[in-house]
Amino acid sequence: MSQPATSVSGLVSGIDWDTTIQQLMQIERRRVTLYEDRKSENETKLNLWAQIQGKIAGLQGAAQNLDRRSEFVVKSASSSDSSVVTVQASSSAPRGSHTVEVLALAKAHSIASQGFDDKNSNGVGDSGGNMVIQVGDETITIADADLSSATTLEQIKNLINNSADNEDLVTASILDDGTDSGRYRLVLTSNNPGLDNRIQFLSNPTTLNFTSKTIDDAETRAGWSGTSALTSGGTYTGNVSKSFVFTVATGGTVGTDAIQIDWTDSAGNSGTFAIASGSVGTPIAVAEGLTMSFAAGSLVSGDTFSTEVFVPTLTAAQDANVRVDGIYASQSTNTLENFIEGTTLNLLAADVGNEITISIDNDKEAMKGKVRSFVDAYNSVMQDIYTYTSYDDENEAAAPLLGDGFLASIRSDLTSIVSQQVSVLPDGASLTHLADLGILSGGRGLLLIDETDLDTALDERFEEVVNLFSQSFDSGDNKVGLVTSNEKTQGGNYALVLNYDAGGLPTSATINGQAATIDGLLIRGAAGSSVEGLVLSFTPSGSGAGTVNTTFRLGKGITEMVATTAAAIGDEETGQIHYAQDNLETQNENLDRQIQSWERRLTQIEESLRRQYSNLETLLSRMRNQSNYLAGVLG
Repeated sequence: MSQPATSVSGLVSGIDWDTTIQQLMQIERRRVTLYEDRKSENETKLNLWAQIQGKIAGLQGAAQNLDRRSEFVVKSASSSDSSVVTVQASSSAPRGSHTVEVLALAKAHSIASQGFDDKNSNGVGDSGGNMVIQVGDETITIADADLSSATTLEQIKNLINNSADNEDLVTASILDDGTDSGRYRLVLTSNNPGLDNRIQFLSNPTTLNFTSKTIDDAETRAGWSGTSALTSGGTYTGNVSKSFVFTVATGGTVGTDAIQIDWTDSAGNSGTFAIASGSVGTPIAVAEGLTMSFAAGSLVSGDTFSTEVFVPTLTAAQDANVRVDGIYASQSTNTLENFIEGTTLNLLAADVGNEITISIDNDKEAMKGKVRSFVDAYNSVMQDIYTYTSYDDENEAAAPLLGDGFLASIRSDLTSIVSQQVSVLPDGASLTHLADLGILSGGRGLLLIDETDLDTALDERFEEVVNLFSQSFDSGDNKVGLVTSNEKTQGGNYALVLNYDAGGLPTSATINGQAATIDGLLIRGAAGSSVEGLVLSFTPSGSGAGTVNTTFRLGKGITEMVATTAAAIGDEETGQIHYAQDNLETQNENLDRQIQSWERRLTQIEESLRRQYSNLETLLSRMRNQSNYLAGVLG
């Protein structure tokens, strides 16, 4: 409340009118204080409702995380040798054991060019035209305009990697083999393994050679003291690049003395050859088509020299080959999906003859953990409802939402849904309530889990537990399957009549006599009906036109029922939380208007009091002056 700019003097009366007015205004202001207190109480309630809203959303999410079989069922999968193959299993994977033998891993194709002395200055040549690289069924084109005889290894590497055509097809890099000459090679590596992703050149206007095997010049090593000139040659017949290192075992003069040379290669092979007297400049076979010749001069015992042989194919493209339960399979990746239903096999190493055992089972502990999370989310809501509506007898204090009808309605809805029988279960189901699993209602509306009963149910009636918790479906005709449904779809037993043409495509369908929508091989439930949101699939029989006249069952499961109830409670337009919050917000708006109205009225009252007391002081002043005057006259 703003203070007036003037105060009332009490010099005549001796009364502190400002203090008096303030005290009187405090009395007048009690109604505003009452309104402000009510508004503060409503703000506290709104904060509590926001917390409840969050808990309801958490319950809805926890329920939705279990309302489909694929979300609720957890399978464990193990490999007897995880260094060779690992395995993951989805909910659809059947229990059982399988044998896997990894015969070969898929490998990505990698090729390299001949060597260049410098990657930034030596040109790769250009005879004109585009360079076109094929990787599988795709091509990468380096335009003629981007190439010249001066284009370097570094530049052409960048042209390939940055090409708009190169969408995760191939990676170009430069290999430095550390030799004295021709040390830099352009390497192309397919980004995906398998024979389908081999690299080929459809056109190559450069001098880059990715096809010919080469033998590098022989190079003497540190400490060389001989005078004979060395020449490597021949046609390399091996399949891997490697280096040969030669040591003069018995020295002498080439052409005169008998000289012996020992050699080893980087693959661990070794051998010896002799330079017979008179063999000046004559090629001498070493291994795999490699030859060495020696000019006239000396070779000194202990001296060493070397040469490199190079194969452009660094890694040959290869498909993965595996034998699963005696059945051979070949594919371009090392990840086998759904060869065993619902499983993914990750091939890590080839190990011919080693049969790995893959074991798949229900992971009941993981499923129990999901049940606990669902119960915890439910209990969190119910604990808040209890706390916010309780009465403390000892302190005679009521919780802020005690007696709130909206909260009572929410409690009733939730306790009803978790205690009722789950409908539309398969015929003969013996588990129909949460209580049948050992999930019981306790004090304060909380759920309690009997771990022994839950274990027994999972061990002895696994499928019934799954059907009780999550959505279930079965059809009288295996050509009809479930694709999806939503919160508007009601569980139930339904009659389906489906007509299809000679090509196997559905032409019309009804569900419980009501027309459904045909969308290719999908049948969609009618909007506004009990099957709104339902989508069924149809698998053609391939036997011409016909009609399917069958029934199907759709069970919703307790978690979908809870999720639907929580969604209704939290609906932004029609839910109890919305109405509760809207009611409190409306009350506060009304209180704000009343507070503003009273503030204006209080201002007027205060101004009136100040006028009255100011007039009183004026009157008293006049009376005192008159009294003083009379006293002076009368002497």
